[in-house]
Amino acid sequence: MLYARDIMIRDVYTVHRDESVKGVLEKFVQYRISGMPIIDDNSRLVGYISDGDIMRYLGRHFDDPMTSWVSAVGFYYGMPADARDLDKMDELKENALMVSRKTVEQVGNKRVITVEEDDSLVDVAEVLARRKIKKVPVIQDGYLKGIISRGDVVRAVVQKIMNADA
Repeated sequence: MLYARDIMIRDVYTVHRDESVKGVLEKFVQYRISGMPIIDDNSRLVGYISDGDIMRYLGRHFDDPMTSWVSAVGFYYGMPADARDLDKMDELKENALMVSRKTVEQVGNKRVITVEEDDSLVDVAEVLARRKIKKVPVIQDGYLKGIISRGDVVRAVVQKIMNADA
């Protein structure tokens, strides 16, 4: 039987709770990732921040957050925008600057769904599927030990199937 410890990625990019969202965005770009566990001074897991958390935080200021994002993407990449979208661009820019100064702890999710090192691969897959999340931190005694993505689970299952046929 496979366990979380058998497939988890141990070298995890993390962010300290006091770091700015701007710093997180820079790491997202640098490492080509979309989320990171948040740790405290003792390296204990205290949250998780994703690009979705940042989008939701920005979107709170608009009647229709998704339309605002689509308008912003279109505007900044040269797509035609109607007049009312242009009115939102200054507000979106102002909100983006405001959120970039917040700490990750202020914007990220403090109620993190986790699994433990000794959880079975079946349990991990169930958590990912039931909670509709892409990644889950692996902890032991509150300390971050690794992270598992849906892709890690799929690869482990496919590898097991392929090895069974060999």
